[in-house]
Formats: sequence, C-alpha cells, structure tokens
Amino acid sequence: MIEVASLEVRIGATVAVASVDVRFDKGRFYGVVGPNGSGKTTLIRALTGLLMPDAGEVRIDDHDLSSLSLSQRAARIGYLPQDRTIAWDLSVVEVVRLGTKNSDVAVVAEVLAQVGLEALKERGVFSLSGGQRARALLGRLLATRCPVLLLDEPLTALDPAWQRQVLLILKDMAARGHTVIVSLHDLGLAAQFCDEVCVMLEGRIAAFGAPEQAFTSEVLAEVFGLSGELRTEPDGLALHLAAQPL
Repeated sequence: MIEVASLEVRIGATVAVASVDVRFDKGRFYGVVGPNGSGKTTLIRALTGLLMPDAGEVRIDDHDLSSLSLSQRAARIGYLPQDRTIAWDLSVVEVVRLGTKNSDVAVVAEVLAQVGLEALKERGVFSLSGGQRARALLGRLLATRCPVLLLDEPLTALDPAWQRQVLLILKDMAARGHTVIVSLHDLGLAAQFCDEVCVMLEGRIAAFGAPEQAFTSEVLAEVFGLSGELRTEPDGLALHLAAQPL
C-alpha cells in the first residue's frame, strides 16, 4: 500500500504536484489520467522515490519512502518510465533477466509468454520494432515481482490489440495482490480496465474513485474539455464522447 500525504513537488520554480492526498491499496489497478502537463509523470516519479517531496510525504507499507535505501526501494517498487531507451543491444531474454533475482528461469519463461516474445527471445533489442521493444521492457518490469508496479504511459508504441493485452496483464497482476499504478492517455481504456482512476489537473487531484465517480460529465468537461458520459454496456463500461471538444 502507498499513502501520500500533503505531497508537493517542485520542478525548478514550478509547483508540479500540489496538496496531493491519496492512498493506493494492494490488489488494485489504478489509472492516472489528465491533460498534458497535469502532473501525472511527476506524481509517479515521486511514488518511486526518484523525486523527493518538497513538502509532505510518501509512505509504502507504513515506511517513509525517503528513509528507505535504494535496494529497499528496488525490492518494493518496480518502475517502467516513459523513456524506452536501451543502451546495449541485449537479447530479449537478457533484458527480461535483468528484472529477476538470480536469473530465475521459471519467471523468465512465464514473462516471455506473457509479453508474447518467446519466439524472439534470442533477438537483439535493437532489431525489434518499437512495440516489441516496449514489450521487452515491460517483461523486465514484470520479472521483478515487486509488490508495487508503477508504469508511465506503458501503451506508447503498442498496437490496439497489445494495448488491451498489456492492460489485461496488469489487471491480472493486481488480482495477484500487486499495487499497480499506470498513467494513461486513453480515457476509454482507463474506464474499461482500471479499478480506480486518479484524474489530475494542474498538479492536483480533480477526481478520484471508481470510473463511474472519476469520469462524470462534469469532470470530462472541466478537466478535458470534452462532452461525454460513461455508460454501462453488456461488455462493461464504455466512455462515449462527442465528436467535437467543448
């Protein structure tokens, strides 16, 4: 579990996150959404400990995150950043192994199957497409088996089928007891797959809760400038948006 109290983070002279109070529980899949520059990435980096709070605190399992060593944080938190740069032309299987303890063969095999890269496991990552490389890095994250998984825009470069497959994988990880927190741009996918949604605007939380609570018509209009509504359909929740923004 992660608890955030009165969090403020400054980037230079700019307050990127302000007065954030929120709790992320075990076994839940959270989406963090908001317009560009709303503070999504800053919040996620603060949850990893890569950005230290200028005020307030982040606690993980009742430990102040700032008091934990790097190795203690790494044992608790797995992080997939926006930057997909890989410095060396490692094979796919080598990339996945980087996330494991003692190169656990069973974990590596399971993860390669999850991300659909078994047939490409000996290929160098430089020869992969952008989407395949993104899946290899996701595999490294999944191999950590960390209790908390933080992913910043993990659907970038993925085709529509794999976007949905990745969200199903992450939903399954939450069902296994992990705390999964993901920043997303696709509001419809967030509504369909996430247990709860954190809507950010100008560094603050504008709405938080189940998709039905987070994606009200008022929030869609005020935060995103969109006209729409969330509807319950036979296949689950679906977000219906007007063709033109407000």
